[in-house]
Amino acid sequence: MLIIGAILLLVVTVFVIENRFPITVEFLAWRYDTTLGLALVAATVVGAVIMYITGTLKQRELRQQARTAETRVRELERERREQKREHEEAAAASEGQ
Repeated sequence: MLIIGAILLLVVTVFVIENRFPITVEFLAWRYDTTLGLALVAATVVGAVIMYITGTLKQRELRQQARTAETRVRELERERREQKREHEEAAAASEGQ
């Protein structure tokens, strides 16, 4: 994993060095002068962070839904066992008469 990280860092470094064109990034009232390579890397990092956060929130929601479904399954299984027991008791009582 360390080797992959080092290779990725090298690729990003070469990308930034090769894209040294000065640009101005403007967003709302914010203005920043930087190079094209740094701006693209920053945009990629911001996008990755946004995707990570939204993915984490969606996973939390899905886990909650799974827990709710598991609870409902346990309740239905318990009800089924009770109904089966009641049915067996009723069948035994009708055979005894």
